[in-house]
Amino acid sequence: MAKVFIVCPGVGRIQRGYESFTRECFEALSKHSSIDITLFKGGGKPDNNEIVLRLLPKEKILATQLAKITQKLGEVFKGHYGYDAYYIEQLTFVVSLLPYVQREKPDVIYFSDQTIGDLLGIWRSFSKQSFKLLFCDGSPLTPNLPRCDYVQQLTPAALQRGLAYGIPTEKQIFIPLGFNLSPTLNRVTSAEKLALKKSLCLPEFRSLILSVGAVNKHHKRMDYVVREVANLPNPRPFLLLLGQQEAETSEVLQLGNEVLGSDGFQIRTVPLEKVSDFYKVADCFVLASLREGFGRVFVEALAAGLPCLAHDYDISQFVLGKEGYFGDFNLEGSLTNLLLKIITEGDSESKRCARHRSAYDRFSWDKLIPAYVHMIHYCIKDF
Repeated sequence: MAKVFIVCPGVGRIQRGYESFTRECFEALSKHSSIDITLFKGGGKPDNNEIVLRLLPKEKILATQLAKITQKLGEVFKGHYGYDAYYIEQLTFVVSLLPYVQREKPDVIYFSDQTIGDLLGIWRSFSKQSFKLLFCDGSPLTPNLPRCDYVQQLTPAALQRGLAYGIPTEKQIFIPLGFNLSPTLNRVTSAEKLALKKSLCLPEFRSLILSVGAVNKHHKRMDYVVREVANLPNPRPFLLLLGQQEAETSEVLQLGNEVLGSDGFQIRTVPLEKVSDFYKVADCFVLASLREGFGRVFVEALAAGLPCLAHDYDISQFVLGKEGYFGDFNLEGSLTNLLLKIITEGDSESKRCARHRSAYDRFSWDKLIPAYVHMIHYCIKDF
């Protein structure tokens, strides 16, 4: 039996794609008889094969102060550039993890945070342990791999990019992210949809445009979504931005109030288990980012049967396939035109079912778990 540690400091603390995937992957692999897997997380409650590790969160003042000290040292000792608060968080998490690594001797440590891999790689060199490091690379950036043995690439484009940067074929494994998806579309009647909208305090008789992701300008480009929806003729759909709030959220909120009005849009942060309710009541889904490592929310929206509007690039084309609506979101008016197309075309039950089936057949754990199990055993073997 393969002994696997899956580690993610954000689980139990932060609502991002990394954390959602780590949780679902742990639960899926736990059901397989050839895998003995333990989840190490940074928050929440301990549970069966789930261990909460102590760390110093990056948002704490002490983490920021320690980061400033290392940066000052970097100025004194040229060549050492110091560390930020995020690095301090990851470092303290790994320090808490090491006693378990030393004592239980896992075969594979599976992670999505690059810093985690770098720190564990340093420890492995020092301790002479033989565990394998498997990096799930969900970053949209140029490959900058940690001290890992294998990298899971989530899309064909990422695999080709890895090859172009010199990562050997035998060190790369192409498997997309897995999702907890039902084999059939979870349909809601018109009456159920109205009742759910009412319970969620959303306008009952307006169509709803949904965007899910960190509410920022630099990556998810929520400000672009706001402006493009504002270009629609009245009566406009209601816009809901759902996700983790960040430093730029206040700017997006101010823009929304100015161009859509407080009765025309909202920003909310809800628990992960509640997000599916908002997919059920939405009429279409938008993600305005120009680059994603995978775009987890694309699959969630597609599986809910929603029309999905995205910037046209290799990752969105792979995930959404023929079911997506694509435009050049560098351009003003591109998203507005797509939204007008959706409004004009209307939707149908057959279209919604086709979108769901596309997501389920390609990304459900039901379909992917054998590939994940094979990946774990492939990493353990000495090629």
